[in-house]
This record gives sequence, C-alpha cells and structure tokens, in this order.
Amino acid sequence: MTGPSLFAGFVRRPLSPPEAKASGHPNLKPHQWGSHPTAFLLIGSPAAPSVNPIQRISFPGKKVERVLSGRPRFSDLQSVMIQTFRNVAFMALAALSTVCAVQAQDGSQANGALAPPAAILGDDFPQVSGPLSLQRAVDIALRTSPSVSALQAAVRAAQQETRAASAMTRPQMSANMYLSTGSMSNILGTSSNVTPVNSIIVPGRPSADQNLTLMIPLYTGGRLGSLVRAASHSERAAGADVGAARSDTALAVRDAYYRTLLAGEIVKAAQARVDAGTELVLNAQNQFEAGKGIQAQVSRAQAELADAQRMLTSSQNDRAKALLDLMAAMGVRPDSDVTLSDTLTYTPPTGDLNHFLQQANRSRPELVAARDRVDAAGAQVSAERGSSRPQVYGLAMADGFTPGNMRQNAGGTVGAAISLPLFDAGQRNAEVAQAQAGEQRARAELRSAEIVVSTEIRESWLDVRTAGVNYTTAQAALRAAQDAYDITLLRVQNGKAIQVELLDATTALTQARANLAQALYDHSIAAARLKRAVGEI
Repeated sequence: MTGPSLFAGFVRRPLSPPEAKASGHPNLKPHQWGSHPTAFLLIGSPAAPSVNPIQRISFPGKKVERVLSGRPRFSDLQSVMIQTFRNVAFMALAALSTVCAVQAQDGSQANGALAPPAAILGDDFPQVSGPLSLQRAVDIALRTSPSVSALQAAVRAAQQETRAASAMTRPQMSANMYLSTGSMSNILGTSSNVTPVNSIIVPGRPSADQNLTLMIPLYTGGRLGSLVRAASHSERAAGADVGAARSDTALAVRDAYYRTLLAGEIVKAAQARVDAGTELVLNAQNQFEAGKGIQAQVSRAQAELADAQRMLTSSQNDRAKALLDLMAAMGVRPDSDVTLSDTLTYTPPTGDLNHFLQQANRSRPELVAARDRVDAAGAQVSAERGSSRPQVYGLAMADGFTPGNMRQNAGGTVGAAISLPLFDAGQRNAEVAQAQAGEQRARAELRSAEIVVSTEIRESWLDVRTAGVNYTTAQAALRAAQDAYDITLLRVQNGKAIQVELLDATTALTQARANLAQALYDHSIAAARLKRAVGEI
C-alpha cells in the first residue's frame, strides 16, 4: 500500500498533564495516566502508524468510558459526536489532499517507470534446444499458449461466479452500527452492498445501536438453485472452451511441424538434384576432353547445375522460415536450436466415418460448450420464473443500544419474512421472455455447431482417403522415375543416349521425390485435422 490509510480504535497510553486535564482526569497521578482508554483516529502509514502520523485526533477518556458503558450523559455524547463529525470532516479533506498528491506522484512516475522492453524482440520467450519430437512440441505449446492461458483465466472467473451463486443459498450475517442524533425519529438503513440488509427506527435524541442480522433462504421458488445451476453450466462451458483452444493450438503446432518436415524433404530432393548435376558436369567435361563431346554439352550441364543450386538455396530458405513458424506456434524463442526428431510417415487412422461422427458428438469441445450453454440458458429461465414465486427467508437479529428502552440495553428478534410480488408492470414477464429468447439462441448456436462439426469431419475423412490414394500413386511414380534415371544414366555413360535425356530423367526424379513428400504431408495433416474435428488434442 502506497497511499494514506485511516485507522480508528482505542488505546491505553500514558496521558501527559495537559491531556489529563483536558480528559477530565486532572487529579490522576503519573502512574495512573495509562489506566483510561483513549479513542483515536489516525491517518498515516499502515506499516508504522505511530512513527510518523499525518494527523491524530484523541477524545477525552472519561467521556468515552461513559459512552461505551451505556450510561452516557447527554453532554458527553453530544460532545464526542460533534467533535467526531468535525474532525472526520477535517481528516477527509486531509486524506483527499494526500491522495491527490500521491496520485500526481504516481502519475509522474508512471510516465517513465514502464518496464523496459527486451533488448531484442523475442528474447523473453522460453528457450528450447536439442531433439524436438512432435509430442514435445505440442506439450510446450500447450504450456506457453497465450490463448489457452486467457481461457484458463476465464474458467477461474467462472468458478468464482459459481461460488458466488452458491453463497446466496447459505446463511449470511451482517454487523451494523448506528450513531444518530436529531430532533425527530427517523429510519436508518445499512450501507450499500452489505447483506443482509437491516433498518432501525432511531429516536429524536442522541442514540447508538449495535446490530447483528442473520438471514437464511428457506424457499425462493427455485430461483437461487436455478442461478447456481446456470453458473455451474457456464463454468463447464468455459472449461470446454479451454479444450477447444488446446485442440486448435495442437493442430497449429502439428501443421507447422509437418510443414517443416516437408521443407526438409524438399531440401533433400534439391540436394540430390545438385549432386546429379555435379556428376553430369563432370561427365560432360570428361567426354569433351576425350573428344567425344562438344562444348555446348558442358555449358548445358553447367546451366542445369546452376538451376539446381538455385532450387537448393530457395528450399533451404523455405525450411528456415517453416522452422520459424514452428517456433512461433510453440511460443518459444525464434533462435531456439532444435532438431526435428520425427519424420513424415504414412499412418492411416483406425475407424470408419460413423465412428468419428459418434466420437465427435461425445467429446468435441465446441459441442460440449454449446450444450452447457443451452442448459445454462434453461436454468436462467427457471430462475426468472422463480422470482415471481413467494420468497421466504428466516431472520434473526440481536441489538445492543443506548439510551435504553424501559431499562433494556439489548434484545433479540427471530422471525421469517415472506414476500410475494403482486404487480411489477410486466417487468418479471419481460425478464422471463428475455431469458427464453436467450435459450432459443443457445439452441440455434448448438445446431449450427453440430452442422459445422459434421461437415469438418466428413471433409477431413475425404482428405485422409484422397491423401492415402495419392501416397500410393506417388510411391509408384518415384520407383518408376528412379528406374528411368538409373537406366538413362547408364546409357549416357555408354554413349547410347544423349545428355538431354538424362536432364529430363533428373528433373522427373526430383519432382517424384517432392510429390511423395507432399503426399506424406497431405496425409499427415489430413489425419491431424480429423483428430481435431473429433475433439482430440
């Protein structure tokens, strides 16, 4: 706490001679000065209020004793209350001035007191290194994802909302003190935002009352129970939203991981083309030096090698950017030194379309959240309807007051309050209709979510099947391209084929390798999207 604070209480401390005289105890000996309580109000530092107080106000001990004993004189009570009101007003002005000064100081400091940013953007992100499997990448992303963290905070807020709704069904107690003086009787009520509420009739003379009020709901027409159910369903919906965010994060990491692996395979294919081009240039130069070729063949081979090197450089750049995208999806430092330990493999999912549709109907987070919101809206309708039914609360109150009434200074009351709304100009009916409209909207959103999920699963299933067929085709094409290249290379080396045929075979082999890698990526990401569509992480 950096601002000023207000304290009130009673202390026993030695009185100085002037204070003893002012307090009504001028004949007290020094060793007796601490035997009477002194009321005080204090503005100062909460850490050490007695070291450097801004303002302290003391009240005469004898008068305070008589007021607290329940046998005050009118002059005592009037003197204490008038001095209290006067000094509280003075202290309020002092506190306001201090608060304004503190805020001005904080504002001036805030202009230049912001935490300095990292020297290099991204340096404050987590650092990872070493072999990186797909599962490890997903686990890291789930721990560092800002979207997941934000929704987890929303879940904690929803939990507290449920606790608050449940607290309304339990007993509640308030303590209330009333100090008054006047020329007529009046009614005083509790401060705002204090429950249970309490009101008393105060006389037209100085009085003090200390009250305890206990209230417990006995019957509310299902209103409070419905509010608890609505909050509970909203809490579960928030938890399901976290599950959806986790699934989205996992899918984004898998996509980035697979893209990085695909870029790595493209780099391998480009490197193989460079190696073949280097060998082609060497063979063309040997044939030219042996008098079996022409300079044009050497130049053509060198041009092919240059194009292959360009392709290799571009593919390496694409792989580096894909790795940056993976680090961003994981939420870690972009310069993390990692090596992907998994490879693109063909692993078809188990189960048929109906199996995945049934699984999504049970566990897809979006559907779970939508159903909970429908239930929450239905509970809200019940709560609004319950507000039109009788509200029965049990009450218990205890009071200690002065001046006494018929020589009594304390008393108690036990009872029940039964309330029934009779006419509210249609307010409650409108609130019920509003809640019903909210329930209809929630049901429509659930239906829309079911259509979206069903479409996503069917599309992902088609993508998985198509990618499986393309993988089989790409495998056969790679085998054929490899055989064609091997045969053409042998024929060129034996002078049975021209160089252009080998260049065509090299290009076809490079493309076949890239197509196979693309087919593996397409199948892997289609399987990952199918997994996301059914609600798995």
